[in-house]
Amino acid sequence: MIQKELTDETRKDLKDYFQNRDYMVIAVPKREPARVYVVKATGAVETARRIHGLSPGATVALGRALIGAALLTSLVKHATDQKVLLKIEGNGPIGTIVAEADGKGRVRGFVENPQVETFTKEAEGRTKFDVSRIVGSEGTLTVVKELRLGTPYTSVVPLVSGEIAQDLAYYFSQSEQIPSAVGIGVLVGEDGSVKQAGGFLVQTLGGISDKVVDLLEHRVTELPPVTQLMEEGKRPEDIATMILDGLEPQLIGLKEVEYYCPCDEDVAKSSLLLLTESELNELLEEGPAEVVCKFCGRVYRFTREDLKSGKPQ
Repeated sequence: MIQKELTDETRKDLKDYFQNRDYMVIAVPKREPARVYVVKATGAVETARRIHGLSPGATVALGRALIGAALLTSLVKHATDQKVLLKIEGNGPIGTIVAEADGKGRVRGFVENPQVETFTKEAEGRTKFDVSRIVGSEGTLTVVKELRLGTPYTSVVPLVSGEIAQDLAYYFSQSEQIPSAVGIGVLVGEDGSVKQAGGFLVQTLGGISDKVVDLLEHRVTELPPVTQLMEEGKRPEDIATMILDGLEPQLIGLKEVEYYCPCDEDVAKSSLLLLTESELNELLEEGPAEVVCKFCGRVYRFTREDLKSGKPQ
């Protein structure tokens, strides 16, 4: 962990090092119990788009989920061997959305229908993606925290909008009892590529003054969309400073963010070895058995001889 004030010099150092990288900053007011997480994930979401061949609508929906998963790592105290899985099961045409993030800043995910139709709506004088229609406004949001302490902790809440950011804020208030504001955005270019992607999480803790709560609520309400700020050249530390302006913001942590899938041949083989002998024989009748990773699309093929050495006695 680092701890330093968000001075102009600090922001310059961060900009120089993270110029073309995705990363998250964690900032707090000097004297009030609150915390702000701001993440830039443009590269990670673009990688997800390319890996899965996503339509623009699917890019925005999965992108928001990936950013939400990254923000949810606030729940695992940034331990590198812990992770959070977010699953959205709505009644929209995209089907199930899965996103996972760990304490190292690595994210990965997939959607059931990667070529979902792209719906739009008019809002605030401009055309926006209608994510609620893509995801569905009815269904559930499931958060699974793997803390390496035994059985994973699972919490399920109903979707309140299908916009994902509002659903995460509801999750925090209901399951974690932490008043939270969440803002997430993904900006897609005319060619379908990701131009900007990022988000923020603002949480107030016990003992905070009513005056500061009101101030933070006003800041979040008046804050322009995250992608608009990023298009203007604002970076995570700049956005954190905007939210905490006047409260002596201090940077207490940061980490790089990337799309990363740790699957390998051993993991793929293990999944096949969970099948019964008859199921495995049926798979192998027409040639090598295939395992396709849903998170990254890698294909692993195994012959009967490949599997013999790995079958448990």
